[in-house]
Amino acid sequence: MAESKQSTEMEPHHDHPDVRRGRRFSWFWFLPLIIAVLGLWLVKRHFDDVGEVVRVSFSSAEGLSVGKTEVRCRAVIIGELENITLTDDLEVELDLRIKPKHLHLLREGSQFWVVKPRISAGSISGLGTVFSGAYIELDPGTGDQGKREYVGLDVPPPTPNSVPGLRLELVTENPGIVDVGTGVYFENNLVGKIESRVFDPEHGEVVLGAFIEEKYQNLVNTNTFFWGVSGLQLRIGADGVNVDFPSLDSLLRGQVAFGLMEGELEGEPISDGFVYRLFSNLAEAEANGVESEGEFLLLFEQSVRGLTVGSAVEFRGLKVGRVSEISYGLVEEGSDELTPVLIQLNKRLLEKYFPPELLDEGGKGIEKALKKGLRASLKSGNLLTGQMFVDMDYYPEEGASEIAVLDNYLLLPTVETGLGQLEERVNQVVEKINNVPIESLVTQLEATTLAAQNTLHIMNDKLQSTGPIFAESQATLKEMKESLASLNKVLSSESTQAIPNDVRITLAQINETLKPLSNDGAVYGDLRRTMDELRSATRSIERLTDTIGDKPNSLLFGKSNGSDKIPRAKR
Repeated sequence: MAESKQSTEMEPHHDHPDVRRGRRFSWFWFLPLIIAVLGLWLVKRHFDDVGEVVRVSFSSAEGLSVGKTEVRCRAVIIGELENITLTDDLEVELDLRIKPKHLHLLREGSQFWVVKPRISAGSISGLGTVFSGAYIELDPGTGDQGKREYVGLDVPPPTPNSVPGLRLELVTENPGIVDVGTGVYFENNLVGKIESRVFDPEHGEVVLGAFIEEKYQNLVNTNTFFWGVSGLQLRIGADGVNVDFPSLDSLLRGQVAFGLMEGELEGEPISDGFVYRLFSNLAEAEANGVESEGEFLLLFEQSVRGLTVGSAVEFRGLKVGRVSEISYGLVEEGSDELTPVLIQLNKRLLEKYFPPELLDEGGKGIEKALKKGLRASLKSGNLLTGQMFVDMDYYPEEGASEIAVLDNYLLLPTVETGLGQLEERVNQVVEKINNVPIESLVTQLEATTLAAQNTLHIMNDKLQSTGPIFAESQATLKEMKESLASLNKVLSSESTQAIPNDVRITLAQINETLKPLSNDGAVYGDLRRTMDELRSATRSIERLTDTIGDKPNSLLFGKSNGSDKIPRAKR
């Protein structure tokens, strides 16, 4: 009975069927969807990796190969050359495929050029492509994004636009040897270079593009002057002999220097594109850097040999201006006995050396100075070179003078000093001696002496005769007295007595004039200093010659700091 009960429990019950609800959605249908999404992602990934095509025009495709030539930016590969096409105008169009993550580099102002070995007079570049092959370099612009067509550069820019710094334009009519790659210097320190050179045929000028490094751009302002420097500079002027030995790079390509003129204050900061005038040399820059405070007309009776346009105008040793013009055309109704010289005072130098209360006096100050004896004179700046300058100082012994105007110029009185005065005094002495009637006096003296000798001979002959001739002796004595009276008259004349006095005065004037040339005189000291400067310059040139003779490569590598010099044989 227990067994039957157990078997009953084990047998299934078939009285009620097991009905279950079927599934309407299967996970199998997700597989096509996943495949579709994956396909779309792969397509997007493909196009993302492919990037976009940029078209760049060049004049030649030398050294470029499709699929091999890379596009780089700062030595990072950002794309490659996909296609080369030659147009009907014989221009080469390159299709460059740029990777998507670098498309932001394509902007207005972006530049493309081919990097390959280049050898020019000033530099050598692209040697790294000798083995790796040429590639295309991209310099990002600074404008809006989205540009896709460009014109490539045949020559790489010296400084890419993305490099921070100051970019200027220098305009000149005569650039000399200044060209692309010429260095720009501030106080003999390299701070930039010339990037471009373009000739403007309409105005007959050359426009030079200059780049100043970012850390030096604050040295340039609105009051800055630029001038050219080329070759060996040998200046002989009132300050002595100055010799500047440039570097080899400067000898080959010249220099462009800039700075402020003497007494000039710093101006306002500038931005890119500011235009400057490039002067041929420092002297021309200084002449154009004068801010005029006033002009004076000088009339010199002596020679102005050694005085040139640009010569210094000094007041008691302080430079206050320059000579702006020397011409007889300054005065309409003048004479050739007076040489007109126009001087120009520099406002910046006056503000540098004089307090404001003196400068504010204006015309009253000039009137007061003239009453105190203000005069202008020519003085020698260098006895070796003969350079002259205009010196202004007070000469109370000359007396006061009033303000005078001649042909719309304010006239400043002049006085002769220095060697010019010495020459004039010597000429006066010689003229006085020439005016003395020495020959006529000597002739009269000789005639009187001869007459006296004849009288004595006659008297001697008469005394040896007898008494009857005594009467004749008395007549002879009378003639002798008359002759002696005539001689006394000649000796007592004013012209004869004035000879010793004139000679004594003349010697005193010569002695007084020659004092500046004595051992304690200013002219003698200037001459000694000038000779010392000349000897120093000569020794410098001899040392340079010896250095070049011993080590010719010192022109390229400079003077060695070591002590391994080649001993020189005794001469």
